[in-house]
Amino acid sequence: MSLSTMKYGCKIIMNLEAAAKEVMKIVLKWGTPREDHQEDIITYVQRLEPSTSKTNYVLEDKKTHPKLGKTQKKKVKNDNSCETYDITLLLIFIKFYCINMADLNDTTWSSDGDELENLLYQIKMARNNAMHDSLEMTETEYEEKTKKLREDLIATLTKAKERFGRSDAELKKEIDKIEVVMNRITNEPLDLDDFQRENPSVLQEHIISRGADQLKKHSTYEKCITPISFLTTNKVKLPLNKIYMETKVMQGRLEGKEKDVDHLDLMKLVQGQSTQPQVLVVEGLAGSGKTTLVEQMTTQWSEGCNDSIRGLNKYKLLLKARCRDSHLSSYADLVDFLFQPSSPKYKELLSKLVKKSSLLVIIDGIDEINESSRKLIRDILDQMQGNPKCTVMFTTRPEALQEGLQLIPDTYYRVEVELVGIPTGQREDFLHRYLIELHEACPGTTPTPPTTDDINQCIKQLDIKRKEHFRLPLNLSIVAILMYSSPHKMNRNTTQTELYYLIHELILEKLERRLIDNDLTKDFGRRKRLDKVENWLSAMYCEIFIALTHDQLTLQEESVNKLRSKCDTLDLPPDEMMAAFMETRTVKTLRGFDLDCYSVPHKGFQERYGALYIMESNKKLKKPDDTGNVTNIVVSTPGVGQTLSSKMQNLIKKFKKPKETRGCSASQLEELQQQPKETGNVINIMRTTPGAAQIQLSKMQNLLQMLVGMIPHDWNSIMVKEVVNLLQEAGVNWRDQWLDVIEDTKCSEKVVKAIADHFPLPIASVNTWDENGPIVIKDGRIETYGKLLCHLPPARVRLDIDGDPASLNCLLASLDRHVCIGFYLWQTYYHPTKDIHPDVDQLLSKVWSPDLSEYVGQLSDCVLSRLQRVHSLRRIWLSISSNHQATLFMELITSTSFKDLKYLKVVVTPEVLPAAITTNIPDNDNTKVWLSLLDVTDERVSWACEMVANLIKPSQGEYYIRLPRSTLDEAGWIRMIQDLGRRGVKNIRGMLVPDTSISSDQEDRINDICFNTLGGGLVTHPFNQWKK
Repeated sequence: MSLSTMKYGCKIIMNLEAAAKEVMKIVLKWGTPREDHQEDIITYVQRLEPSTSKTNYVLEDKKTHPKLGKTQKKKVKNDNSCETYDITLLLIFIKFYCINMADLNDTTWSSDGDELENLLYQIKMARNNAMHDSLEMTETEYEEKTKKLREDLIATLTKAKERFGRSDAELKKEIDKIEVVMNRITNEPLDLDDFQRENPSVLQEHIISRGADQLKKHSTYEKCITPISFLTTNKVKLPLNKIYMETKVMQGRLEGKEKDVDHLDLMKLVQGQSTQPQVLVVEGLAGSGKTTLVEQMTTQWSEGCNDSIRGLNKYKLLLKARCRDSHLSSYADLVDFLFQPSSPKYKELLSKLVKKSSLLVIIDGIDEINESSRKLIRDILDQMQGNPKCTVMFTTRPEALQEGLQLIPDTYYRVEVELVGIPTGQREDFLHRYLIELHEACPGTTPTPPTTDDINQCIKQLDIKRKEHFRLPLNLSIVAILMYSSPHKMNRNTTQTELYYLIHELILEKLERRLIDNDLTKDFGRRKRLDKVENWLSAMYCEIFIALTHDQLTLQEESVNKLRSKCDTLDLPPDEMMAAFMETRTVKTLRGFDLDCYSVPHKGFQERYGALYIMESNKKLKKPDDTGNVTNIVVSTPGVGQTLSSKMQNLIKKFKKPKETRGCSASQLEELQQQPKETGNVINIMRTTPGAAQIQLSKMQNLLQMLVGMIPHDWNSIMVKEVVNLLQEAGVNWRDQWLDVIEDTKCSEKVVKAIADHFPLPIASVNTWDENGPIVIKDGRIETYGKLLCHLPPARVRLDIDGDPASLNCLLASLDRHVCIGFYLWQTYYHPTKDIHPDVDQLLSKVWSPDLSEYVGQLSDCVLSRLQRVHSLRRIWLSISSNHQATLFMELITSTSFKDLKYLKVVVTPEVLPAAITTNIPDNDNTKVWLSLLDVTDERVSWACEMVANLIKPSQGEYYIRLPRSTLDEAGWIRMIQDLGRRGVKNIRGMLVPDTSISSDQEDRINDICFNTLGGGLVTHPFNQWKK
């Protein structure tokens, strides 16, 4: 389409932007009689008297203005004449601020008719339709549309004249103006190039509006996910909005500045933070839900969900690309592809206008990047420079993070977050939802869904709440599927690798049932049938591994033909075999063609099949006594001929018979002694597979981890060490990464010993919470560290326990050679009891050292005596829930030096009498103090105030008061603040109260009182940890 074919459509828009908008301005002017526009319209209506004015703003008696965006507010503030208002904003103000208009909820505001409200609605809809309809039209069509618009505008002015009591002369004057404007637009020749230059926003809004509609149609395909579709006879589609769960997102974890991020606030991390375009990098392990997050964002943007990820509605367009696709290599390609069938009509104009709009570009899977998608990303980032309204979002696995970051120019504002997975408390709900939706999506094909008791039993049996690999949504999805078929095969020791194995077994079971009914294979015996399937699987593993090395998730035509040919050779039905392990994925090309390709459903499955290929290839190598491993290494070394020289053959023979090495020369003997008796072959297999691309170990990280999980017991320590070394070369460097590997092998002794050589150790005197600081042992890692610590050199550790302290007993023996500098018992801190947990004293006595400087929990006589003997206390968080514990606390603060104390947090329950508090907390400008009083009610305000006054008399330190689970209303908080002031409490830094107790308006009012009385402001807080 050329611009000349859009001439009449552009003229319709010009009429609406000029004549129709002028009519709306006249209506607003007549309905809000302001003198010479000396004040903005909001200031005008705020001084209206309810007794004399009849605007909806006053009649509602809420004194609440319509919600306006930032741009609209700026226009109102800077433009008293309303010249810059658009039709939408004008209509809003007419509804709220003009006198004698229909109620806000009256149907005349949203229907056709001949009332003023009807006519105003019709003008607005005419503009919306013009922006969304095609600009192409004939001269006759233009004349018809213009005639209808002229009649509607005149009718609107006539009704407004009657409604607001204006004169006939005024009406005639305004109608004449409209006639002049419309006649001029109709009669003047239109140069489309000039039009585009002078009215860029008009064309942009039209094209972007139509483009957004097109993108939203595309996004309907993202509203469902297909969970391992080949496991069911039909393609199961589960609605995303039914199973999507809150995902734990963290920022700054590896830098030791760990901060939780509400997943609904992801976009807020970048929006409004810079005048530059932004990049949001979302990193997450395989199966952590990155692609599901992308699909959910796409769906929520298209539907305009109110409870969606906040800030999505600020983007007029959302473009999405997958790095695995290879048919797009430029920004223009992406726009042409996504805006089909509209893109050919607007050609280069479309891409120019899109990049100027408010735009979110999502690029999924940097870890699957290929040459084409690399060019695409670079071009997108180059094209978007200079557009502060553009946000680019990347998703990637950790191993490809640095590659992704290197693509981002310095001109972008960048934020990185980590997608951790599903929080512990949400995993049960996820399984419930998934199972219900899975059953509803497959009526009649699956058993009755497990009951709540079944699910709870499974959760307990698998230890889902504590095991780290169950934080990944993909693993929980596999658990849900297995609960239908093989729940008895899962237990608390089931690893991630075993989950994939059980799914593979389920696939084989279903395939076997289909082969029994197939004419081609029904006469085979079971053993023969299984042997043929295993033979074909070996070929499939190889082809999938080759595709993986080429960064391809779909199989190329050559690979598909090989697998079909293999089926023919083995007398197996090719369609059944291919469909059993792969899904048919429709790939759209740039030219609009649809190609059906075989694809592994998730990259994790592709990596598992690749690991199986390496495992099987290793089995096929000759045994060491035939010198197969050594020969394989020698002949595959670059530059070495395939025919061994006699000298080399003799060397190998001597290696075969170590006793004969006495006859070797010194150099030969040294060479032989350096050679292991059995050398690993993993890297050899990967590099010498015909058809495989050059191996990039960083892209093989997950494959190698799966391979470690498959390592059989007969692999010796040298072979295990080779794979572990390769993992380290592939980028496994963090403690959590190594712990995941250990757990996937059920803490295999050989693997643990090999990993101990690579495990990051604390740097002396560094107390941060990152990889350089002390080793942090959490609940889900206790058993793993119990196996690992005994192989590590002495190191500083923190025990960071949310659950039952008794779970630490299995770790104590391994802690003997290490130094515990921090003991965190969160359960006793957030949910204190009158008597301290019976295991705490015993545990603390076993892990205690003079270097213990951090303690979180409750006080007992034993705990007190230990804390009094440490060298330097730096962090103390205590819960006091009895008068005896209060007495112990008094003794602690009077007998212990707090000169090095950085953080002191004290929680007091209502069971403690104020009389038990006889000493103030020492005032120290180096110490931040948080005093928390639980369960403050109206009856306990006096208790709380007396407790605060007894504990703190701040003069130079940082003091905060927190009131978790308190139920006071606005009056109650004001009474408490005033009581604290009368008792001499002052100079506090802040007072935190539950966010459920007061509204935002009440918070503002109380904040002023709090600041004036106590010296610090009042803010609301969710206090999630204290919720019962």
